[in-house]
Amino acid sequence: MSNDQGGVPYIRRAIQEMGPKFDPPTEGVLRHKGYDTGEVLAMGLNESLFPPSPKVLDAVRDNLTMMNRYPDAQCPALSDMVTARTGVPVENIVWGNGSEELIQGAIHLSISPGDGMILPVPTFWGYRAMVEASEADCAYVGMKADGHVDADAVLGAVGNRTKLLFLVTPNNPSGRMLDGTTLRRFVEEVPENVLLGVDEAYHEFGLHAGGPDVVEVLKERRGPWVVIRTFSKAYAMAGMRIGYALCSDGDIAQALRKTTCTFNVPILAQAAAEAALLDEAYLAKMLKDVSESRAMLEEGLRDLGLDPFPSVCNFVSANAHRNARELAAEVLENGVQLHAWPEPGYETYIRITVAPKSDVATCLEVLAAVLSK
Repeated sequence: MSNDQGGVPYIRRAIQEMGPKFDPPTEGVLRHKGYDTGEVLAMGLNESLFPPSPKVLDAVRDNLTMMNRYPDAQCPALSDMVTARTGVPVENIVWGNGSEELIQGAIHLSISPGDGMILPVPTFWGYRAMVEASEADCAYVGMKADGHVDADAVLGAVGNRTKLLFLVTPNNPSGRMLDGTTLRRFVEEVPENVLLGVDEAYHEFGLHAGGPDVVEVLKERRGPWVVIRTFSKAYAMAGMRIGYALCSDGDIAQALRKTTCTFNVPILAQAAAEAALLDEAYLAKMLKDVSESRAMLEEGLRDLGLDPFPSVCNFVSANAHRNARELAAEVLENGVQLHAWPEPGYETYIRITVAPKSDVATCLEVLAAVLSK
């Protein structure tokens, strides 16, 4: 690979050649653009549209006076709680500023420029920038028509230079998850000299829908693995930026830890996460409420003539059979924010975050009005 920097000599060529970093349309961004966000249903990002546990809010309030102090590095109290639940030793747990820091870290610890990586797509849009910045030779493997991972194609892409294979289950934006049989196939057939990464941002939703316990299955693997989870989704804490990785061994954990900042998880996020883990009854209610609203949204989309993927997550994606970006823009002008898939080849697909039933009804009404024009 050429070392010719070109352009700006002090910026790596790969960084210069990347497209501009995407700014997600968060509430603050919409407000800055002039939208009355009090009148917009924010169903375009995969935030939780259900509130966090009251106990989480209490924990944040109780720790406000600690903001002048550094947070614990690598969250020892939280690690003890996660070890008790998963059986993964404390020394094999790594904490991050959301799961994205840990995904990026897994790429950095395993990939040098030109090394091989495999990623099933479409998936979380943030992967593209991280892969390009690493200068990986990445094989992007398309999903099946039903939204499931094409296991044959993914495994067939493994080559001599492959260092990292990432799976995302349940997957964003399809909402589909790996079944136990397919997951075990990856555990058995991915070579032992390849790091098997599993992005489990929607872990709690997958279990609730009857999916496999990913960590327990991966414990059967002889080769290295890392599972990455977050508090952003089922625990309704996207703004707190806290995630964690469960690693197969101490070498992987220590390497991953080296890619993170020292005080990377805010002190209020740690307090909130401890409260969230302890409030199991609230998590169960959250999963039930999301499941019921998701079923309502899927049925409503089918009634509108769209083709939704059966989802297990807090969102539903569908083929709108028209330009998704244009549709999302029209719907936003009518008070509902949707997401258009950015993946090439899926220009007619939209994703809608699950909300309380009254908001789902409003969303469907707006969609019906726009689609009828």
